[in-house]
Amino acid sequence: MNHKKKTVITGLMIMALCLASCKGREKEENPYGPQVGKLGDEEAYAFLDMDYKDYVMVSSDGVYDTGTERQGAIYCTVYYYGNDEIVNLGTIMSNGTAYPISFSRDGIFAASGHHIEKYGISEKDMELYVKKGVYIEYDENGNEHYTAVTDGEETESDEEAYQEMAEEYGESQVIHFSYGADGCVNEIMEYKG
Repeated sequence: MNHKKKTVITGLMIMALCLASCKGREKEENPYGPQVGKLGDEEAYAFLDMDYKDYVMVSSDGVYDTGTERQGAIYCTVYYYGNDEIVNLGTIMSNGTAYPISFSRDGIFAASGHHIEKYGISEKDMELYVKKGVYIEYDENGNEHYTAVTDGEETESDEEAYQEMAEEYGESQVIHFSYGADGCVNEIMEYKG
């Protein structure tokens, strides 16, 4: 068997395993098999169990060890199934390996030393949008100026709002990307202290 056939067969087997591992859940059957099959050899993916009708699929070819998650990423492409098709909603990117992409029940987070953003998905419009964000800018004298965005509306903000957003990001769960069916579903871990 030549290498190309072997790669195609291996890819199909991985896709079948992933689909099998994602069945038996409360949400509808996983529709992302065709998209998983289109991913390149270096692209890892994850299905996020969030407060949406179906899983949110993310993929990245920039997987690294974050220190707490050995298969995290600082950027990812976001896909969502709606209107009987898989839609590429765009890319979310953090600025540096200190800020891995993470998620909570209601958003996907990206950050840097000067901003934190929480993205949501409009299931009606099939769009990715900044649900909430806080940004720091510095003037020529080094003074901080804070702005915030909530559902598209920009307002003045302050350090307290930035710290609250930083805490929310810190409590979110780093996305575990997988190269196969094992570990493809990311669910929010409930910690009991």
